[in-house]
Order: sequence, then C-alpha cells, then structure tokens
Amino acid sequence: MKCSEAWLKTQMKLPPGKLYGRNLKTRQIAGLRLAEVVYPGGYQTPKHSHDLPQLCLVRKGSFVEIYDRKNREVRHASLISRPAGESHAQHFYESEVHCLIVEVEPRWLDRAIKHHVSLDDSAAFHGGLSVWLATRVYDEFQLADDASSLAIEGLMLEVLAELSRRQLKTPGREQPNSIKQASELLHAHFSESLTLDGIAKAVGTHPVHLARMFRRYHHCTIGEYVRRLRIEFACREISTTDSQLALIASQTGFYDQSHFSRTFKRIVGITPGQYRAAFRSR
Repeated sequence: MKCSEAWLKTQMKLPPGKLYGRNLKTRQIAGLRLAEVVYPGGYQTPKHSHDLPQLCLVRKGSFVEIYDRKNREVRHASLISRPAGESHAQHFYESEVHCLIVEVEPRWLDRAIKHHVSLDDSAAFHGGLSVWLATRVYDEFQLADDASSLAIEGLMLEVLAELSRRQLKTPGREQPNSIKQASELLHAHFSESLTLDGIAKAVGTHPVHLARMFRRYHHCTIGEYVRRLRIEFACREISTTDSQLALIASQTGFYDQSHFSRTFKRIVGITPGQYRAAFRSR
C-alpha cells in the first residue's frame, strides 16, 4: 500500500506513554509500560517514532506498517519488535485492530542486556514461541495483581530471549545472493518435498557450498529452517482458524498428525492443542 508524500513527510517523536489509538487499559511494572490499544477501522497514523523500544502484540485485526522505506503486512497473532527511534506509520484496514503494546524503559532493558538480549532490531514474527509468550503476557496483564507483575517480568525476559535468538546475524557480512534466493525459495515452497540438490541447482551453486553458507548465515541447517517455517505457518492456522490439526499437519508437509505434534512441541515448547487453547480462551 502506498502512502501520500504529505503523510510520509510528517514526523513526530512520541514520549514514553504517548500512543496513537484509544487506550483501554494501562499498567506500569518495574520499568515496563503496558497498554491495550484499539485502532478504529480506516485509521492511519502519521509517521512517528518513540523514545522507548516497543513490542506490539496484535490481538485482533490487521494493518500495513511502513518503516525504513519498507512495508510489512501485520495481522492477528503477530508480534512486532520496534527499536527506539525507528520511524514508522500504520494504515489500518476496515476492521478494528486491538494491540498490546509494551514499552521498555532503559532501567529494565539494562537488566535484559546483561543476559545478552536486546530490542535493537525491527522485526515481525507470525506465530511461534515468541507470540505464545507475548500472549501469556497479555493474560497476566489482565489479572492486575502482585503475582501477575512478577509473571510479566519473567515472561518478558523469555520473549526478549526468544527474539534475540531468532535475530542472530553474522556481523559485518551481507548475505550472498544464493543464500537470499534459497531463503526466498524455502519461504515459497516450505510445504513441499525439497532436496538440497534441487535447491542448489535453482540458486546456481554447489549443494555442499550452499549447506555450509546457509548454516553460517542462518545459524541452522536448511532442514531446520524449513521445519521452523512449517511450524510458524501451523501456528498462524491454529490461532486464526478452526481447521483440524490433521489438516494443518497435511498442509504443512508433515507425514501425519503425530509427527506434526511431536515437532511442534519440540520447537514451540507446548502441544498444538495447548497453543490453540491459549487463543481460544479469550
């Protein structure tokens, strides 16, 4: 979706606690500012940035976010990581959008940095462990007692640790075109039966070289990467549809529901049924 020049040129810097949209509920917990925010259908924000880094869990609806001259589609059961000072703007579709936004103050972030986790990267995650953990943060946010405050702190550390693990990069090196092309191919065909030889041939490199370089830049094998893409797709289907788990297993390329469930639990940490229950209980 394209935006008008006037919209993109508008630039505002919002102080801590200042958010667009309508706040339904807010809490402040030991350096964390949490707010449940509703955006009406058709609403669009001007280009702006925030003094504090943010996490945004989309509870309902979808929208387009423009950041760093790029667009990303954000939908229900997505988690966005926004570093402090990142310029961005949103255009909301016709339906109302509900989000949980967590702003992280420096004193809390300093604690997290000691554990080698950070919010330095802009990223969107669609399903998986990080979204499930953020959903548990939302549950505790609704309880509003002393125990929930402690639970939110612990869960937020887990969320940041998971995001940091997913955002690992090889410093100072741009990915070769063959690795970028291989990643794009995997995203487009993750549910199909792929071979290393076939992927290497499609991107014009040797299978051994591809396997070695892919692990170097993605910190996992091609097989592990495909498995993760399948589980992320499954997470979206489980949280947003009523499709039977057996059908989701088939759509994602698993042999059967048993194989799917074992892999899902190993990667996400809970069973597909438990993951669905976390979203069906609201």
